[in-house]
Amino acid sequence: MLPIMFEGCLYFNLSSITRSVTETWRSEFAKLDLSPSHGYLLFAMVQNSGAQQKDYSELLDLDASTINRLIDSLIHKKLVIKEGCGRGSEVSVTKEGLREYRKIKKTMENLRQKMADSLGERRFAQLVENLSSARESLSS
Repeated sequence: MLPIMFEGCLYFNLSSITRSVTETWRSEFAKLDLSPSHGYLLFAMVQNSGAQQKDYSELLDLDASTINRLIDSLIHKKLVIKEGCGRGSEVSVTKEGLREYRKIKKTMENLRQKMADSLGERRFAQLVENLSSARESLSS
């Protein structure tokens, strides 16, 4: 049984949930030989074709240097190609990247369903909505 202090503590509860969710996501994305961050970036690149790297940084709430490192890794895996250099470079998803995207999409759908099954559909939807709203409020 947790002390009352922990039951009402945002940090404790959010950290605990984050560890659990992160482990679940890492385990599922490892089956694709990707981290969740790689998967989400590739997903974003397919969904937002032609966007700039700074757009992906904002969308995924990651530093530009992290986006660059993830892109380099996706290039190494032959899932994307980069043409040009510097700020004018363009990153495109390869045919292999598109095949991987379909697997990522299915993985994301399965993970969502797994969480909805565990928490209940309504509770899960409310949790995601509340977290999204809190994230936006805290980033303002």
